Amino acid sequence: MYSLKEPNHIYREESGRGTIWSRLTRIRAFLICVLLTGSAYLTVYCNRAFCGDQPAEAPVATISTEQSTAAAGPTKRPVTIADSIQMTRLGDLKYTNGWPSNGMVAKFSPDGRHFVVILRKGNLEANTNEYSLALFETGEVFRSPKPRVLVSLASSSNRPAIDNVRWLDDNDTILFLGERLGEQTQLYSLKCSSKELTKLTTSATNLTSFVTTASGQVIVHTAKNPVSPFLTESVKRKGITVTSEYVTDLIRGRGSYGGNEVEDASLFVERLGQEAEAKIATHGRISGIFPPEMSLSPDGAHLLLQTEATHVSNTWSEYEDQFLQSSMHQSGPLGAHTGILQYELVDTITGDSQVLFDAPISSFGSEMAWSPDSRSVVVSDVYLPLNVDDPAELALRKAHTFLVEFKMSDGQFVKVSQDDLRLLNWDPKAGYLACDVGRIDSLNGKTTPKAYFRKSGETWSRSTARGQAGVPSLPDIILDEGMNTPPRIVAVDPPTGRKSILMDLNPQFQDLALARVEEITWKDSRGNEVKGGLYWPPDYIAGKKYPVVIQTHGWITNRFWMDGPFTTAFAAQAMAGKGFFVLQDDGPDWHLWLTSKEAPKAMASYEGAIDYLDRRGLIDRNRVGITGFSRTYWYVTYTLTHSKHHFAAAALADGVDYSYFQYMVFSNADPSAAGEFEQVYGGPPYGKSLPQWIKESPSFLMDKIETPLRIQTLGPESVLLDWHWYSGLARLGKPVEMIYIPEGTHVLEKPWDRMVSQQGNVDWFCFWLKGEEDPDPTKAEQYKRWRELRSPRGQTASGVNTR
Repeated sequence: MYSLKEPNHIYREESGRGTIWSRLTRIRAFLICVLLTGSAYLTVYCNRAFCGDQPAEAPVATISTEQSTAAAGPTKRPVTIADSIQMTRLGDLKYTNGWPSNGMVAKFSPDGRHFVVILRKGNLEANTNEYSLALFETGEVFRSPKPRVLVSLASSSNRPAIDNVRWLDDNDTILFLGERLGEQTQLYSLKCSSKELTKLTTSATNLTSFVTTASGQVIVHTAKNPVSPFLTESVKRKGITVTSEYVTDLIRGRGSYGGNEVEDASLFVERLGQEAEAKIATHGRISGIFPPEMSLSPDGAHLLLQTEATHVSNTWSEYEDQFLQSSMHQSGPLGAHTGILQYELVDTITGDSQVLFDAPISSFGSEMAWSPDSRSVVVSDVYLPLNVDDPAELALRKAHTFLVEFKMSDGQFVKVSQDDLRLLNWDPKAGYLACDVGRIDSLNGKTTPKAYFRKSGETWSRSTARGQAGVPSLPDIILDEGMNTPPRIVAVDPPTGRKSILMDLNPQFQDLALARVEEITWKDSRGNEVKGGLYWPPDYIAGKKYPVVIQTHGWITNRFWMDGPFTTAFAAQAMAGKGFFVLQDDGPDWHLWLTSKEAPKAMASYEGAIDYLDRRGLIDRNRVGITGFSRTYWYVTYTLTHSKHHFAAAALADGVDYSYFQYMVFSNADPSAAGEFEQVYGGPPYGKSLPQWIKESPSFLMDKIETPLRIQTLGPESVLLDWHWYSGLARLGKPVEMIYIPEGTHVLEKPWDRMVSQQGNVDWFCFWLKGEEDPDPTKAEQYKRWRELRSPRGQTASGVNTR
């Protein structure tokens, strides 16, 4: 139960559970907003082996009003994985997962006089991530301000220790989700004036999201559903009739028999002064993996949230959205995931819930904003119901998403625009809707034009933004970073453009020999133009040819990346420091998404990059490595089984590979994902479409692989889904190694997990591409295994000759 008067303290913990559905859905969502000769071994690392002789931890942040100056060249040293882990970063969860920092840096108080910034860094010795909440005075940002750290918390789980920060209207109280070591994620209250920290919830499971009214009188939160054992007295007598259960849950004997509720969350509402919180039943499913997008009306009477539709209308297949159509291409048992989101409206007083209207949300997401008087809510990028008779209007609704206003009085909606817009806010003072034009560009951090809409009567029209007379504008608090510019928090005066550096987040970088990053453009092997980022060895010598490692997706020019866009498997700066060129590719190609051309197009990009860098005289094309992660797990396995280019080493981590095995494992629990596989190959892996699977699916062609392969599996489901690659290649006598990180998440968070993944890949590519071994005695067993993999044997353990 909530209590704004109960002093206490916090935290949260979560296993590395990334169920088949959650893992595949995570990959889908993640890509859309920026948007798988010798004996073989299965190695299960105890991550504690990496906590011994490590560099001392760096401070959370150092305040500076001047840009750091570079240290003398001879004193600089190459970047290491430890430097990346201990780097201070913006702590917003979306930013750490690859989203641009637009609007994420500063959380302003309602009166605009203060703002807070969340920062994080890794602690290798303790295997924790340390978070801090720093407070600034807005009026001092151009006078060399010194922030005040309000609270510092450490997380030993895969979740943030400080997240989802929201100010109350007293301009002193901050609510946020947080955790302390060994505890669950709970809701906390923090008084800025006194630094008093109060725990407001005592949930038995982790809270995943919350919203509140400005006064804190009404608070809505979601909490993960508890895990329950399968082995009940009834099951002992009758067994289990399998429907939509995950096979891994059945094997482990825990989860949610009869459905997928274990991966879901429940919704709770509490009003200040009431003794108990109320649990709200919703029509759709609330994910316990991804915090749901939701918004509370200013008066607290209604909640609008996005839920996964459990029942999908057949008419939804008529919308011209390829991602939506792939999700509709399914059949499965009742309770299986659909992967399609819808809007639900909840009456927080009565607890009643209703689907907003019979139409899905765009595959690329949607935003919502309430009117100041709570009488209506505007939502973006939604489809409208197809229950219209006018053919022109019907065709428009099938082809377009809309920005619409939903009126609470009569439940009707009013179209605002059919343009491609990302809703930013409904300005309560100026009275207009503000939007970015171009959703994908906006989500990718590109500068986009703004569109403003005002309402006259019942009609909306485009307008121009006008600030209120006599009201000074707030400074823009931005993260100043670029591909060669480490991040600094900067204040910008909008009228004049004047800048002030508030914090140099990593002044210790002046002692590092950072790789220079160059954006390059090349033609893929089919003649299409591709862009990416090239990390140069810091000690590059003209005329010398270097090994190169290709990191296979996610390039954006306006981010400073130590690793690349992700902390799993990628290690760009540390790899460059070891004498490699590292190419960060920008795939995937969204125009070919879920078609038979998608993986071949990625392969053509890698081939063209190798040819381009070879023509420039930069690389030795006989020493090329490649890393696949998430969706590019598929791209890399496809490339290794179809390309005529030589790859001297490869690494894969936690992804989909569009294989027969993965298809069969999760089809009952997530038929929408199975529909994606069928869309790629033109049908299921039997009957008329079977030959296409055999021709194109990499797992049917693994006998063609000669490249030494390091496979990282993150959590039990990852082991299952990628097991066929390890067991198949091992059976064929191929040089393969599998690394199991039991509590690893898709994007790795814990320092020791990152060390296993990233440092292991650095060592792997140094060994195979450069013939180098780290003299660290704790790695002796590692190199013994790899030398055995390098030894030609030509026989499997059963003695079958494979050469």
